[in-house]
Amino acid sequence: MVALRLRRPGLLTTVQDLGRPGLGRFGVSVSGAMDPLALVVANRLVGNPDGAAALECTAAGPELEALVDLHLALAGADLSPTLDDEPVEMWRAVFAGAGSVLAFGPRRRGARCYVAVAGGLAVPAVLGSGATDLGAAIGGVAGRALRTGDELSLGAVPAGPERHLHPALLRAWADPFTLRFVPEDGGPCDVAAFTGPAWRVSASSDRTGYRLDGPALPVPGGATMVSEPIAPGTIQLPPDGRPIVLMADRQTVGGYPRLGAVIAADLPKAGQLWLGHEVRFVAVTAAGARAALAEQQALLAHGVTA
Repeated sequence: MVALRLRRPGLLTTVQDLGRPGLGRFGVSVSGAMDPLALVVANRLVGNPDGAAALECTAAGPELEALVDLHLALAGADLSPTLDDEPVEMWRAVFAGAGSVLAFGPRRRGARCYVAVAGGLAVPAVLGSGATDLGAAIGGVAGRALRTGDELSLGAVPAGPERHLHPALLRAWADPFTLRFVPEDGGPCDVAAFTGPAWRVSASSDRTGYRLDGPALPVPGGATMVSEPIAPGTIQLPPDGRPIVLMADRQTVGGYPRLGAVIAADLPKAGQLWLGHEVRFVAVTAAGARAALAEQQALLAHGVTA
């Protein structure tokens, strides 16, 4: 059943789910939502499975027309959403009647807003996922960003009951421009050299990774290593001495020296960074990273309830 029509595409609107984990040995990027926690929350608010396909709207959102009655929820960045020119409350399920228009205005906070529709979006599964991988041109709608006139259908699986968000879960996005990371043992430079300055997200950043503008860090001779698998949030140090934080569409292996990796609990915050944003890093232990993720998962387990 066709349910949504794109009247305007926005800056970068794609269909995303939780991606294609486990296929890196075949050279397949994970892709999926830049902020997977916001995607999961949006899906839970309309009773969808966590990994249901939804829209990822980047910085300047699209204009969407509902072709049928539906329920939707918005989570993540505040892009000034409106429904028929009236402000829409985020982090809750709302009803949109047939003919209603969901639109977005100025970006207020964050970078990526997720629009989940009850029932999920129906797109062909490619290697087990509907996520759009722009580099490989697979998933979503023909492997590309959405365009004016595109129409989207709902999934066949009925959604469960609508749910409500407990405010405590919003702590996951508190202070989004300080990211915790676990330093690499024997990394290429002193941790203090990386954590001391404030960095800015370069204009050359994208879903593959964020290039950081700031003082050039010292790079050891050669500045390369044997290529190894890349974990989400890996922080690389290329020859120019300016770090790169690898994100959803990252390559599967890399050979630049590593400063460490952003912890899993802070990847949702990282996913909300935008061009020019200032970001700082603070080092934590692996045990601290595991504890932070366990706390976040506990909040998620009780934070979205019927």
